[in-house]
Amino acid sequence: MNFDINNDLLIIPDVHGRTFWRYAVENMKYSHVVFLGDYIDPYPQEGIRPVEAFKMLIEIVNFAKDNPDTCTLLLGNHDMHYMSADYASKATGSRFSYALEEAANCLFCENEELFSLAFEADFGPWHCLLTHAGITKQWYLQHRDIIGDLTAENLNKLTQSKEGIDTLTDIGMIRGGFSPTGSMVWADYDEVVRNGRLPGIYQIFGHTQSVDRRVRITRHVACVDCQKPLMLSEVLAVAAKVRRNFTRSS
Repeated sequence: MNFDINNDLLIIPDVHGRTFWRYAVENMKYSHVVFLGDYIDPYPQEGIRPVEAFKMLIEIVNFAKDNPDTCTLLLGNHDMHYMSADYASKATGSRFSYALEEAANCLFCENEELFSLAFEADFGPWHCLLTHAGITKQWYLQHRDIIGDLTAENLNKLTQSKEGIDTLTDIGMIRGGFSPTGSMVWADYDEVVRNGRLPGIYQIFGHTQSVDRRVRITRHVACVDCQKPLMLSEVLAVAAKVRRNFTRSS
């Protein structure tokens, strides 16, 4: 999908039951909105009850239904363990709600066509790949025979087979797992950055919240788990500045 300054993309990072997305979708100027996943399993310290987060997910699903051509809902690790029993048996998160398990599974499965794992967007010279947690080169190379070329279309097929779902259960040691690196719904920011860039792709993802909710933008990736909406154009403007500064200092 192609975007320009008059045809921008709105990015909604990890929701976890929070309300910040509402004002953005109602008042900001955009032609398409992408939610980066993790809609439920709220943080206990934020005072959001699991049932409140679930009601928020229902609201987001209804918004997507009302705007099917201009809204994309990506899946995060805290969504996959409700959608797939195979996934949950290997990679259930620490805040998994057994009380909401059945209702959440029904909601995700009944609206499966609304959810994706990846979204591609071209903005000027930038080819952007949006996922929940980012893609490490090592994870991609490890599963390339299953994924094929690194495209959103191919990544989105992973939820359609058991072997595809198995690739998503990889959790790196930095997140308490035993895999070399995490999958595209589990990879930590540090794993993505240290693992080397994906040629020709600018990655945008959430999942790893910094202590001060800071957006982290490098030459090749942007980690935007910051509890606020962002426009694709503003993310790439900062990335372009980082690249220029790097070129001058090299």
